[in-house]
Amino acid sequence: MPWKYFKKDEFKCPCCGQNKINDFLVEKLDIARDIAGVPFIISSGYRCPKHNAEVGGKKNSAHLKGLAADIYVEDDETRWKILDALLKVGFNRIGIAKDFIHCDIDETKPNPRIWLY
Repeated sequence: MPWKYFKKDEFKCPCCGQNKINDFLVEKLDIARDIAGVPFIISSGYRCPKHNAEVGGKKNSAHLKGLAADIYVEDDETRWKILDALLKVGFNRIGIAKDFIHCDIDETKPNPRIWLY
């Protein structure tokens, strides 16, 4: 799938190199990136079970299914631009931390939801 802003490798597990990222997730991120007008630096995409455990991810994490991404955030202005764009493209599961924003499309989890880490 050709995306304007992303390469599939950006979403691979850093532990083992596996990559089961969902194409629709990346399509939505690509559109949001265009709206935001700022780079989306993916700090976490697909995670194998071993890596998910190493980083303290939940046992049923959407990252394990390739349905989630964490986007690095360096300041409040960038956080606003990314969050605004994610909402505009229809993400309805968003977690906000000091230095990243999590978004996922896991329909088995409660939504809409916005939470803090």
